[in-house]
Amino acid sequence: MHGYAYLPLQTPDASTVYLRVSDTRAMTPWRVPVPAVVLAVAGVTTLEMYRHPDDAQGGRPQYARVFSAGEFFTVHPDTLCATRGTAATVQVLATTEPVTDREGPLSDAAHTSFARRAHQYLE
Repeated sequence: MHGYAYLPLQTPDASTVYLRVSDTRAMTPWRVPVPAVVLAVAGVTTLEMYRHPDDAQGGRPQYARVFSAGEFFTVHPDTLCATRGTAATVQVLATTEPVTDREGPLSDAAHTSFARRAHQYLE
């Protein structure tokens, strides 16, 4: 969903945190149902935010920024935005609810593959 594979991370307080690994280099719309914070850990992330749906469809962002490792951004519910990562983009996503609008859970083989890629990029 929106260009990333989601690998759930265990946290001591049962927070909803994911390691996100880029799976496409395309600018992909991101439906934001709940508040979220994204920390770029490796690679580069491009974020675009739009005022109206027509602006998003026309590729006319009101705000655009590139985030590198160590930088973070927040998004709020109903924000119209899109993101694009590089092949080596790894992020930590903290949100108030589990991410559910994906194509389905990753297979064991896909999970292992993305976890290995993330480990490689983080080294």
